[in-house]
Amino acid sequence: MSIARELIIVANPGSQSRKYALYAGDECKATIHFEFDSDAIVYTLSMPGKEPQTGKAGLVHLTFAATKVLDILRKHGALLQDEVVSRIGLRIVAPSSYFQKHHHMTPVAIQHLRDLLPRAVIHISAALQEIELLAIGFPDVPIIGVSDSAFDSTEPSFVHSYAIPQKVARELDIWRFGYHGLSVNSVTGKLKKANQLPRRIIVCHLGGGASVSALKDGVLLDSTMGYSPLEGLMMPTRSGSIDPTAVEALRVGLGFTHNKMQEYLNLNCGLLGVSGISGDIRELLACEDSRAAAKLALQMYVTSVQKAIGQISAVLGGIDMVVFTGTVGERSAIMRGRIISNLEYLGVSIDPALNKNAIQPEALTTISSQQSTYPILVVPCDEASQIAKITRTFDKPLDP
Repeated sequence: MSIARELIIVANPGSQSRKYALYAGDECKATIHFEFDSDAIVYTLSMPGKEPQTGKAGLVHLTFAATKVLDILRKHGALLQDEVVSRIGLRIVAPSSYFQKHHHMTPVAIQHLRDLLPRAVIHISAALQEIELLAIGFPDVPIIGVSDSAFDSTEPSFVHSYAIPQKVARELDIWRFGYHGLSVNSVTGKLKKANQLPRRIIVCHLGGGASVSALKDGVLLDSTMGYSPLEGLMMPTRSGSIDPTAVEALRVGLGFTHNKMQEYLNLNCGLLGVSGISGDIRELLACEDSRAAAKLALQMYVTSVQKAIGQISAVLGGIDMVVFTGTVGERSAIMRGRIISNLEYLGVSIDPALNKNAIQPEALTTISSQQSTYPILVVPCDEASQIAKITRTFDKPLDP
């Protein structure tokens, strides 16, 4: 009879998919990815050394994925009958000083999250749904809300603040909280482990959300994301930074409520909105020669990242390394090449062959040319391991 092990479930819900992972200590035992396939919701379960297992999830909506996680893990032998899950780690994206820290998701913490719902409807409603459904799938298992902006708490006050009266900022808790901290922290850890952590790093996290971050001596100094993940770069479906006066004109002109306007800027803009075709860069690249709107969307995306890199390099006072991570950053050699192509003035250049071969690498991969003054790397994003580590070591007392 095997000895029961205490295990951790990691939950990282996205807008188009749901991702879960099972950890024992630092070891990832299994991952489950739920997504749409035609009209059905399917799952893919992966375990080290084994062929991936796929199947229909039997769900009417993706938001109910958490209720199936335990059954799937048991069915495929990733979790034995005598093994128990001791904790769940859930990524939390919420604009507030409270959630710039990690918390046990007790009724008090959940109420804090509910109170913030009008400030970031898309992300917070997803987190609240996930908490409710995880409690059904894993009754009595404590949930740790792992902050995606905790790593950003090191930003100096002149970066953390908006140009509004400080008294108002304190009263209303309006600050540049920053996000993608889990991703950037995982990049830092991998570079440090490989003894490749220089003093000044620019990290381009390009995925469903997108940001450019500045790290100095391994500490986050600045990020393009601000009060919410909507600020900063143009993204697949998010507008990125936009004049608030233009937002109000849009809201009035379209006849939207404030919540509907939030939804519109998060889900109907960016690459999707400009192209009118898709928010998927692969689809836009495939048709850019024949569809002017697709070409325009891609040009705007590249320019937004280039401008951010220039801005962030100024904050750092120069750069020693550029890192690409996230789905687009790891998979799209074309977009990496286009972004770097206009940045030679910073002393960086790409090797076309190395760049072309670096498609979703499993380890740190250099794509810079020999002429490049500073290295350019592709680093796999690993938010799950960061969530698992924080969840496992989190020992603060429960909120009252």
